Amino acid sequence: MAEQEKGQLRPIGQKSIVEQIIDSIMDAIVGGAYRPGTKLPSEFELMEQMQVGRNSLREAMKVLSAMGIVEIKRGDGTYISTQMNASAFDRVIYSMVYDAATGGELLELRQVLDEATVRLAMEKITPEECALLQESIAAMRLAAQKGDVAQMQACDLAFHMGLIESCKNAFFIRIMKGVYSVFERSIGENIRIEQVDSQAPDHHQRLLDCVRGKDHAAVAAAVADSLRTWKDRV
Repeated sequence: MAEQEKGQLRPIGQKSIVEQIIDSIMDAIVGGAYRPGTKLPSEFELMEQMQVGRNSLREAMKVLSAMGIVEIKRGDGTYISTQMNASAFDRVIYSMVYDAATGGELLELRQVLDEATVRLAMEKITPEECALLQESIAAMRLAAQKGDVAQMQACDLAFHMGLIESCKNAFFIRIMKGVYSVFERSIGENIRIEQVDSQAPDHHQRLLDCVRGKDHAAVAAAVADSLRTWKDRV
């Protein structure tokens, strides 16, 4: 079979037309035919290249748009997205993994990812970001004193999101935000059950101390302790 010409999409078969259109466009993106910000060929050209109907093509584009893969600009055309923001598609994928995994596997996954986050943050975090994380811990302590579970949950998530953002790696941030969007439910349940006796502020402080002190040796134990009660909710 001759190599697919760059910028040309392969013809589509007769099974699951919409899904095959999506696969074809995704293959072209992965193969380098279309870079972020690139404008796709016109609707007519895509129909000709893939030998598909207008309705199927438009349905596929709606899905790709919802996934954050393409951006449809009315009156202009369709472009490959340039943003690395986590999309609804990420959450669907991670939810499927979450539902299929065992509690032990999920605990192992979060242990590895949380350790990686702390270690990467050690190298890239700024003093200003450290200060914001300290503020999240202080706000969480205050919420615990008041028995405000919802505020504790919000502070907990803000701390983790801030730590993730401090890593300054777009791909890692996207993965971690997708994972945490799924873990958020069990994290919130853990806080609700522990309520005012929650040790979350202390655990977060240990993680932040590791980051500030660049204490690689203490990371594994600090993360493991922070997950000790959460693992029972998975």
